[in-house]
Amino acid sequence: MPCPYRRISQMHTPDEYPVTTTYDEQLQQEAALWGSVDAASTTPPDWALRRTLLHNAIMHTADIDALLAQVTPGMRTLELGCGPGWLTHAMAKRGAHATGMDISEQSLEVARAYYEQTRADLPGTADYHVADLNRLQLEPGTYDIIVTKGTLHHLLELEHVIGQVYAALKPGGLFWASDQDGDEALHTALAASALMFVLPTTVSYADKFAGLAKFGADAPSRIKASMEAEGLSPFEGAGRDHDWVTLIEQQFVVERKIVKPAITGYMAHQLNMPEKPLWWTLRAIKAVDALLVKLGILHSTGVILYARKPL
Repeated sequence: MPCPYRRISQMHTPDEYPVTTTYDEQLQQEAALWGSVDAASTTPPDWALRRTLLHNAIMHTADIDALLAQVTPGMRTLELGCGPGWLTHAMAKRGAHATGMDISEQSLEVARAYYEQTRADLPGTADYHVADLNRLQLEPGTYDIIVTKGTLHHLLELEHVIGQVYAALKPGGLFWASDQDGDEALHTALAASALMFVLPTTVSYADKFAGLAKFGADAPSRIKASMEAEGLSPFEGAGRDHDWVTLIEQQFVVERKIVKPAITGYMAHQLNMPEKPLWWTLRAIKAVDALLVKLGILHSTGVILYARKPL
């Protein structure tokens, strides 16, 4: 059965959306899903606490720290798809007047509550707003930095969103985007499948053998769907139909493009072993993974762009 967002994604501008319960219901489901995920987190939305978590330490800490180094006191910054607000909060901690936008009011309640707890110690400010990013309308020439992490592949109207980002940045402003670009390659999923089968994961070896007997050659396709989080949310993967990297390159000056390892992030969520062996196993997987991506043997969809609005 095709995902419900496929039909909606044929529309070209936010104003062309019909007022239908289908889109509104999907939007509510999206908000409820991420709100429940964020509310269930046991780690406060503070980058100082989250940067040492295993998955972040392996895959994201260096990248986020490099981004935050771009933030200086007095800047106006915006995060699209801020969730519980840890990155917006981190920019406020750097002295920025930071704004976060997200579809989930429940996530923003988490963000606001933590900001109120910590605001006396922040040199900057943070405020949070509910927004349907597909219908984004931003004030032109407002922000020094706009960031988005893991949000673009959920959006139907990427051309509109990126156009709004371009207009809202000041001349010379930075657009930092980190996301998945395109579909996972089957040979990459095959490599992940092999590691999943050999290494201890959240799935028992008995179930692995049973699954292999049941699905046979289709097993890598199921891993591919899992890597793409197929069906996780109503809009999961909607933006994979659009080439957001090219859309950004057409308007901005790309200062830096980082291609992430292909399978390490996925494996970090699947492996099941004591912390120290897990750390070293993931370090080894990442080193080999990055080399294979560089050699073109594995295909990675993970991309980070540092894109500057021309002066």
